[in-house]
Amino acid sequence: MTTSKVQFDHKTEKLVSKEPTAYKGDQERYERDWVPLIDSYIKARDDAIPKEYLVPEEFLPEGDLDTADFNATEVPAKILDPKSLAITELTAVELAKKIKEKELSAVQVLTAFIKRATIAHQLTNCAMDIFFEDGLKRAQELDSYYETTGQLVGPLHGIPLSLKEHYNYKGRVTHAGYVSLLGNVSPEFSLTNQILYDLGAVFYIRTSEPQCLMHLDSINNITGRARNAYKISMSPGGSSSGEGALIGMKGSPLGVGSDIGGSIRSPSAFNGIWGLKPSNKIISLDGVIAAPEDTYNEIIGGSLGPMANSPEDLELFMSAYASKKPWTKDVACLPLEWRELETPKPSELTIGICYDDGVVKPHPPVLRALKEVEQKLRAAGVNIVTWEPHRVYEAVEIAYTAYTADGNYAAVNRLAVSGEPLAPLTDYFLRMGKGDRGLTAVEQQFYTNSREVLRQEYLELFNKRGVDFVLAPTYVGVAPKPSTVKYWGYTALWNLLDYTCVTFPSGVFASKELDTPEEIQPRNEYEAYEYGLYDADKADGLPVGLTLAGRRYTEEDALKAGIVVRDALKA
Repeated sequence: MTTSKVQFDHKTEKLVSKEPTAYKGDQERYERDWVPLIDSYIKARDDAIPKEYLVPEEFLPEGDLDTADFNATEVPAKILDPKSLAITELTAVELAKKIKEKELSAVQVLTAFIKRATIAHQLTNCAMDIFFEDGLKRAQELDSYYETTGQLVGPLHGIPLSLKEHYNYKGRVTHAGYVSLLGNVSPEFSLTNQILYDLGAVFYIRTSEPQCLMHLDSINNITGRARNAYKISMSPGGSSSGEGALIGMKGSPLGVGSDIGGSIRSPSAFNGIWGLKPSNKIISLDGVIAAPEDTYNEIIGGSLGPMANSPEDLELFMSAYASKKPWTKDVACLPLEWRELETPKPSELTIGICYDDGVVKPHPPVLRALKEVEQKLRAAGVNIVTWEPHRVYEAVEIAYTAYTADGNYAAVNRLAVSGEPLAPLTDYFLRMGKGDRGLTAVEQQFYTNSREVLRQEYLELFNKRGVDFVLAPTYVGVAPKPSTVKYWGYTALWNLLDYTCVTFPSGVFASKELDTPEEIQPRNEYEAYEYGLYDADKADGLPVGLTLAGRRYTEEDALKAGIVVRDALKA
């Protein structure tokens, strides 16, 4: 590895190609051959929804749900029966304890979450695939097993667990947001789904993702767009869009997302929940549909990770998963046992706070949240330093270039089968980096080396500055209007570095009174665009989620640090 030849000229290098993608689609063929399949898929999903659990008309917003400034999180408390409401307010850790102590059965727990998930889907369109009856059958089997043997199947025994749709699911369609895959029925679970099943999880719902998976948003041509839990007119983030909205509505206590550019962290932040992006090769990607099997991206890798409403739930997921030793079944997984750690004292942590990545200034609500969190961390005794950004533009350039390194071969081939139209952010994704041109073998080596140089520099910076974690924005703002997010710098940086990230609710909500727009002199076209998206009225009431980023393979440490932060914010 060398640093001498890694140079970037921002006068010529751009994050996004100005050349349009060659993909044109075929609207006539799409409507003739594929729309009927979409209609059939949607009907099957909707037929699986228990009509008795739907939200009564008087509790729904007037007019179009897609344009309603309506807080969906307030609805469950108005219509759920007290027992179901109480059960669905519990964390996964609390549920596991109550199931073990026979205070609750798996059937009771799942029934409550089915009711709340129905509400969540009706308001946010978070579900792609619903199979509540299968889930209830599984829950009954688990209850019977526990009653007969006195043994739990595993640490996730009876826990309802939601799944992002693009993991192969035995006997069900898995399409990953591609219309052309509506006939793809896997004979087996993905390895991760199988591990979670063997741990005792109860599957009952699979959630929405965008076309091609590569949006920090939600729209696809099969189920449309998912909506934000706190304001349904706004974006839920992405690409684990449905997971964010569903868990934000507490229609699931624990779910699994995926992340190659912010896809766990963005929906976690936008919907006020917790999410963990682990380093690569901890959770198996075997059986996950993202790209054809004959392409592999060495420059930047994706991760699966848990999403929930507490850091302890993320710990439960990770420790349980590691206990099954996925590296014995998937050659790509690293042999990393889970380390049981004590929660550090606040004074034992040093956190660097990043108020600006040097490319795009965060919006007023995010800056206010950072300041308030800093004050509470200082009051708790955490050591705080200012984190100065380092070559973020270069990092984002490498990441964007990596996303289309194959010249869009993978995405376009799948799109072309159906001729489906491009969503606006899919068109943007296909123009990232070099767009359709892709990279030569020599360029692949150059960008891989450039990434390694940055990784070494960041390792040295963490050591020199004496920080354990960087506290940073997850995105420049709170949840924006749909189909608008184009700058991924606050998340993609950490993907490129392969750093562990924990996203958490700051407890701060955007306020049109407190967070008035500022006049800025944009430093570049991306700042001009993203800062121009800020609308104090539309942002009002939306949660601010922040992210702790730490060195590679420090998931245990990061979650313990998250607990310290959570406790400091509660004080």
